[in-house]
Amino acid sequence: MLSQERLYSTLDGLETLTTDVSEDDLVNMAVELAQSATDSAIAYLHFLNDDQETIELVTWSEATLRHCQATYDRHYPLAAAGIWGDAARTGLPCIHNDYSGEAGRRGLPAGHVPLSRHLAVPVVDQGRVRMLIGVGNKAGPYDEFDTHLLDIVARRAWSVVRQRRMVRRLLSIERQFVEMENVNLFCGLQYDCDLDQLACDSMFATVFRMGAMEPLPARLEELLAFIAPEDHQNVRWLLGEPGETRREAKIRCRRPGGDFTAELRSKYRRRELGRGFVAVATLQDCSHQVDMDVLRHRAETDPLTGLPNRHRLHSFLDAPRDAPGAGPVAFHYIDLDGFKPVNDAHGHLAGDELLRIIGKRLQGTVREEDLVVRLGGDEFALVQSTVDGPSSVLAMAEKVIAAIEAPVVIRDETLQISASIGAAIRTGYDQPLHEVIAAADRALYQAKAAGGGRAVFWH
Repeated sequence: MLSQERLYSTLDGLETLTTDVSEDDLVNMAVELAQSATDSAIAYLHFLNDDQETIELVTWSEATLRHCQATYDRHYPLAAAGIWGDAARTGLPCIHNDYSGEAGRRGLPAGHVPLSRHLAVPVVDQGRVRMLIGVGNKAGPYDEFDTHLLDIVARRAWSVVRQRRMVRRLLSIERQFVEMENVNLFCGLQYDCDLDQLACDSMFATVFRMGAMEPLPARLEELLAFIAPEDHQNVRWLLGEPGETRREAKIRCRRPGGDFTAELRSKYRRRELGRGFVAVATLQDCSHQVDMDVLRHRAETDPLTGLPNRHRLHSFLDAPRDAPGAGPVAFHYIDLDGFKPVNDAHGHLAGDELLRIIGKRLQGTVREEDLVVRLGGDEFALVQSTVDGPSSVLAMAEKVIAAIEAPVVIRDETLQISASIGAAIRTGYDQPLHEVIAAADRALYQAKAAGGGRAVFWH
């Protein structure tokens, strides 16, 4: 298959690697695509554990399994791997076109098919090797183009795996949130503002951790002793100023062990006898909810740059029609050109600082209603709202490239990189998200293939 045909066939195959399939199906599809893209006879995909010393042997292509008896292993020692594990050790692609003649070739997993040629590509994320994808026994030698195609597959596969795991983690957080909500503490209050009489149910003592002999507050001023001074006016408004509407406010409350956040909701009803109103209220301990808000923010934020992450991107693009980001938008896929050599030459600390600076520049370039996202590694994305067509999309992309290309001084060293951008327009909420991202991805690889430092719009 000609190189151009292999490239486009591989890019078409990437469209199948989405979060719509399970992780097991995803890695199986990725390993088959890797084998096909490189015209290989065998292929494998494994994960590196957090200790970076053991490999989770995950999956092999169907053709591989027909000729070997490889089995899943959660903790295969990297030290026991032969040269096929060099990519995991070095964090760099490795080609072995004469595997049998290479020193250190021993160390294949038990039952593995013999290797004559071998190519492996690692995926490095946040300074650690996370995944290893390899192919072998091609009829001819492996070259840089094979490495490029395998890298494309590997990066997309890991990107989707990481996204699925992030979503799964967030769903776990949501389940915890529901459980916490179920055990959150409520108490009921009733206040007659004309008579300044307050009645609290027995849960008040539980919420505020009162002693068995402590009296419950019976007047508004006694209740305010449990409330932070800055929220006294809110409580007076909620309970002591009758009105027709329901009211609610977050307030800070005091109890042994420290202050906590609570939600006070009130409504007024007419007296059963005579004129006037009585406030009926509930007070809910929201301290767990506040903790969950923090967890949600962490789950949607890239820890290095502080930018939103891939999960926030999908939430933004999946928003209802009447929410920001729901109408026609442009999706820009941004890949930094020349970042890896800078990172290798100046170290990860300089590389991390460069990514943080780039993130700030991107935020300063776009409008408030746009969304800048770090996808991972040296990849970013931009969702451009309210687009007027391809010309406005390319104009924004050029501004982004100019911002990235401006020199950066880190530790008295002047560094300069560029960026390639692939862009596509999502015409409406009904258009599948993966179609838009796949179109921008194709445009990005056209920009990279043309030498980088440019933007391409996918029509």
